Amino acid sequence: MDSTAQDLLNPAGAVGIAAMLVLATALVVLLFIKSTATKVMPVALLLAGFCLEVFLVKQPYVQIGLQIYPNDLISVFVLMAAFVGFAYRPVPINDGPFLLWLGFGVTMIASFVVGLNEYGRYAGTEVRPFFYMWVAGLYCSIAGFDEAELKRMGRWCVWTAYALMAIALYYFVGVETGVLNRAEYFDGPTTAVFRPVGSHGTFFVGAVGLVQTMAWLRRTGSRASGLHAALFIAFVVIMQHRSVWIATGSGLLAVFVLEHRHLPRRFALLLGFTLTLTLAIAVAGAAGFLDDLARRLLESTLSMDDTGGTFFARMDGWIRLWENWVSAPLYTMLFGYPFGHGYTRLYNGVVIEFAPHNFYLDLVLRVGVVGAVLFLLPTLTAVVHGLRVRTTSEFDYLLSRGVGVSLLAALVYFVAYPSYYLIGAATGVALAHFIRQRHLAPREHTPLAPVRSPITGQVIGWRAER
Repeated sequence: MDSTAQDLLNPAGAVGIAAMLVLATALVVLLFIKSTATKVMPVALLLAGFCLEVFLVKQPYVQIGLQIYPNDLISVFVLMAAFVGFAYRPVPINDGPFLLWLGFGVTMIASFVVGLNEYGRYAGTEVRPFFYMWVAGLYCSIAGFDEAELKRMGRWCVWTAYALMAIALYYFVGVETGVLNRAEYFDGPTTAVFRPVGSHGTFFVGAVGLVQTMAWLRRTGSRASGLHAALFIAFVVIMQHRSVWIATGSGLLAVFVLEHRHLPRRFALLLGFTLTLTLAIAVAGAAGFLDDLARRLLESTLSMDDTGGTFFARMDGWIRLWENWVSAPLYTMLFGYPFGHGYTRLYNGVVIEFAPHNFYLDLVLRVGVVGAVLFLLPTLTAVVHGLRVRTTSEFDYLLSRGVGVSLLAALVYFVAYPSYYLIGAATGVALAHFIRQRHLAPREHTPLAPVRSPITGQVIGWRAER
């Protein structure tokens, strides 16, 4: 047991933890009053916390033996809101995907408990992204959002995407004008490519762009859907996260395949937009405005062949960590190393410890084959359902296909990056849609009898005949 874990057992540490729990409990109780009536509040908190995380870059925390971050409090609140929801809404306890998601959480918590005893606070550091993602998925799978609430959440996602773009513009302008010290906010050499918004934020903007592209192709979104899509996809390119390019491009290809019947009637606009953008780039390039951006994009692409770069370091790390895992005892292969075990390996004679940047590998390392299967089965179910389910309305189509395409892109994204909680929330929404459709399917062939008002005798609804 490390020194941090021992500190938690002394009186001062116990008092600090007790004070934190009392404060957190008071906050949760106050917010519960609102959240039980407004089911979208936890989602709003997740989006707000995400924007705060991107803006602050280096997260603030309160030190009470454990480091408590803003997203810790948000995730605890979302988890408690899910528990309160169990008393107000039916729990899909008989549905396989929901049970698999619960099982994934059980393996994760068990790994954390073992790791906390062996490695102390390091277990808490490693489990956080898993916990955030699982909690967000759990809540969204049982919240029971109606169409109006889902539409409101969709608008919030668009606003969040623009907020992330505004954050990037703020840092770009601040660093270029010298108002902000780049080294103070962002680690790494000043000669490196400047990415003020990380991969998670960039992928989120790209995912929203995929849904807007689908709505624009079908002419069923808002009038600004095409503009939203163009700006969001352009932002993904400018941020220069190569793996996000590939993931978003995969999702965009899926959108074109799904909406191939609508491509011809949008071809003229697509061609006009492409030619206009090409002309604008040519003019700006001739004037010298894009020299620095072009140089950085070229360096970013060519650096993939650099054996001293991050790309090769990550791939080498995948091999080393995989070799360690497959040579481990059977129990470790089934349930993984406990959280806190670390990711230490050698690269070019240097000891490195950063996470593997591969969510699939991270899964088997921390929760083993069992946990990985428990995560992947409901996720793949959500993807296949979203892409193939029969829909009942245009909104239902955009919801299921949009989330399905975004999760499909996320599966590509997981190859080079870890997951994060907004992807978990999208998975939860998709699972809720899947469960709801399964429950409605048997009723489609059930005869319906009219329900009449006892006062007027008029038909006010329909019910299934027994």
